Amino acid sequence: MNKRNLRRGGFVLIASSMVALLAACSPGTSTPGSSTKASDLRGQTIKVMVSSGHQQFNPVWDTELPKWEAKTGIKVELDKVNTTDISSAFLRDVTVGGCTIDNVEMLDGGTAAAASHMADLGTFLKADGSTTAALLKDQVSFAQKAYTFDGKLKFYPFYSGAKAVAYRKTWFEDPSNQSAFQAKYGYKLPDPPTTAQQVKDVAAFFSTGDRKGIVFSGSGDPAETTLADLIFRNGVDGYQDAKGNAQWGPAHPDNEKKVVAAADYLKGFITDGDTPDSIGAMQSADTTANFLAGNTAMDYDHIYLFWNKLKDAQSTLGDIGTFEFPSLQKGQGGISFYWGRGIPECSKHKDASWEFTKWIMSPEIQKIALSKGVGVYVPTDKSLLSWSVQQNLIPQGVADSVSHAKAYKVTPVTNQLRQSIDIPLVEKLIGGQLSPKEYADTSGNQMQDAANAAGVAH
Repeated sequence: MNKRNLRRGGFVLIASSMVALLAACSPGTSTPGSSTKASDLRGQTIKVMVSSGHQQFNPVWDTELPKWEAKTGIKVELDKVNTTDISSAFLRDVTVGGCTIDNVEMLDGGTAAAASHMADLGTFLKADGSTTAALLKDQVSFAQKAYTFDGKLKFYPFYSGAKAVAYRKTWFEDPSNQSAFQAKYGYKLPDPPTTAQQVKDVAAFFSTGDRKGIVFSGSGDPAETTLADLIFRNGVDGYQDAKGNAQWGPAHPDNEKKVVAAADYLKGFITDGDTPDSIGAMQSADTTANFLAGNTAMDYDHIYLFWNKLKDAQSTLGDIGTFEFPSLQKGQGGISFYWGRGIPECSKHKDASWEFTKWIMSPEIQKIALSKGVGVYVPTDKSLLSWSVQQNLIPQGVADSVSHAKAYKVTPVTNQLRQSIDIPLVEKLIGGQLSPKEYADTSGNQMQDAANAAGVAH
């Protein structure tokens, strides 16, 4: 998985009659939290839907899963699905497909639509002598809210990501750079920057000739999340409010001003000449390549996806540090990206599925995925997150970003707002076709219209 668009997928609204929905989602033979003994589960087969892009788990599927199957007598049928298809494929299965899936990985954009079809995991936890509160207290802050719907835990938190900055630490430590920066700006060259203005100053300082101060994604889904991260960090809590209305636009003029300020801040790097000329065509892999070529002082992107390459490059580029992008409004976190595991209410093998969930979510299995698989993800469990940083599997800046990231309301239309509306408008902003004010006005109004049309705004 090397791009954001392999992590999130599109959302498809599926309409079906109530009769068909009830028929497809009738309770299975095993109820959540039942006293079924492990021996009673032997011989059951569960179908588990996972992202084909999550190659971190390949060592688990190849070597550890057969051991678990032999030990438990439960057979697992893996269904590896493209990330962009998981939400729609799952919804088809539980509404009109006869409910063949017993366990599913669900991405953030699909959780709201899927939630009504999921069993309450709190019932399983209670049967095991635990509670939802006990599980969630060990998770980073945003995960304590993002996986719960109508007061029930519908998804088991495990997988996240966030924007952060990789920077040429050797450049920042160079005495001549420090002296020149002090003379020009009147304060010590920050290592790393701790305010948004310091990032601006540093980017301008290191922009000389072919060398640029900062690079970030200006195209596609990664571009949308670049601006969203700054919008969140300027005090806007997501895309939709508690009533489903667009967070900026007609219902929230004060938030619209914050969006304009965030867009103006981001666009300023481009107009000031502190980014590469081709930034409008760049996504995460491109920004990383630019940084690794030695052309840029800072790379503000999904740097955790490329952390191994960044570590390896230190032999030629010198020390590379990381930091969380400073918030535009004090105390505000950025955008979170996440996945969770869930059990459909209509599954006929819920107890076996829960045993699988506990196994795949165990620290020893998670550590295998984090350390031996291809690519990396950021665990939401705080102990695993700390371990990942200690093992240098996750950069500290990303861990800090995830720890401070915001939970935000997700409805069945949120992913449409982001994918169909916001991405094209962000690209126009980056490309100079929209001013920050025009971007905020247009995106806010179109998001509100879409929420109204979908019937989720009140």
